[in-house]
Amino acid sequence: MSTLQVFRQFLVDHYPALQNELWLKDVDTLRISPILHLFLKSKLPEGIEKFTCVLFTQQTGQTAALLKVYLLLDEHEQSL
Repeated sequence: MSTLQVFRQFLVDHYPALQNELWLKDVDTLRISPILHLFLKSKLPEGIEKFTCVLFTQQTGQTAALLKVYLLLDEHEQSL
């Protein structure tokens, strides 16, 4: 299942009113390091060295109320 399909299913399950919104997608691969935010580290399984973070940002005119959704994926693009 692609990251876009995972994201679309997330919207269907949790935010159905946002299914037809326009979304920007940004992808970055990160390595575990001492400067990684503790909250993010707590969401990752033990022993993982790198992961991909996919950020979906709602594209609307109201920048103060943008919804952001992060998907964390392992090297096989499986959701963490």
